[in-house]
Amino acid sequence: MARAKFCLKTWLIILIVLSSVMVSGVLAKENETSTTETVGEERREEKKAVTRAAPPERGGALLENWRLVIEPSFEYNHFSAQNVSISGFTIFEAILIGQVAVEKVKRDIYIPAMTVRLGVMSSELNVRIPYLLRQDKVIAPRSGGATNDLVEKNYSDNDIGDIEAYYYYHLIREGRWRPWVPDLILRVGGKFPTGKDPYNLNRRFDPDFGTIVATEFPTGTGHWGLSLGGTFIKSVDPAIVFLNAAYYFNFARNVGVTGDPPQDFGTIDLGDSFEYNIGLILALQEKLSLNFSFNQRITSKTTRNGVPLTDTSINAISFKIGTTYVISPRFLLDFNVGIGLSDDAPDVSVLVRFPITF
Repeated sequence: MARAKFCLKTWLIILIVLSSVMVSGVLAKENETSTTETVGEERREEKKAVTRAAPPERGGALLENWRLVIEPSFEYNHFSAQNVSISGFTIFEAILIGQVAVEKVKRDIYIPAMTVRLGVMSSELNVRIPYLLRQDKVIAPRSGGATNDLVEKNYSDNDIGDIEAYYYYHLIREGRWRPWVPDLILRVGGKFPTGKDPYNLNRRFDPDFGTIVATEFPTGTGHWGLSLGGTFIKSVDPAIVFLNAAYYFNFARNVGVTGDPPQDFGTIDLGDSFEYNIGLILALQEKLSLNFSFNQRITSKTTRNGVPLTDTSINAISFKIGTTYVISPRFLLDFNVGIGLSDDAPDVSVLVRFPITF
């Protein structure tokens, strides 16, 4: 019941924000001057705003010199799994000591975040600060009981996530040597372990499950990270086609003995990841565009003291569809829905962003 109320409040807040945004857009429109020159200039700015709405790795253009964008956003992810055996270490979800034969897991993750983008010459600086709220419902057989004697447990936690910073550089301009040459934007970035890591969580013995389980959730990986990538963007009027590829390095960490009660984790090396996505942005008019993309992220196994851990590799595949609406040349609404195509991807994800340009 508490989780249902939480979810209801969250979506009510989203609806109120969206309503406020639409009302603000209507009022702003009523106050605009009607001169031909002003309207023409506004239309040009709106067309530019559509290409600036998406981040560069999703086919968006880099910001102009000293252009600043403040971007509040809200993301929701839902995971579910049945007949899953959680044993040993898991990436991001938690670290469980012992073994829990899980009958069903339902996981909801809410991520309000703030992103700041700044254009500098032919490059862009990007910093994202997320906050994670997570709710889990676990249904599993009672320890020592019959197989049909199931226990339902609800867990929740929240804290700041891992802060990310990126630098984008526009290396090649479209059509520079040949008409078919696309834009090429390079990216280098880092992930900082500012979130609650999975090693210093409080744990306790759960008599229903018959093992030690974490009573807190991690909101970060607990490791420094580095990413390198590039995005190819090609205009095919009235659409933009893009291909993005990136590699993510996770640095090993000697965790040692930590936690409550203390546990010896040794040296943990999270698996590196390779991610690509391909898609297009279709402009329906100056104010409205649609976007589609196919995304896959492959993560290698986590190792503990150099030994690979069982069932820690990830292959997350998803398909995303969204729309961007230009409320004004400086205020946009971007809405995206993702559908998971593999067990490791969220069943469904929703992302709402409000880029505000200065």
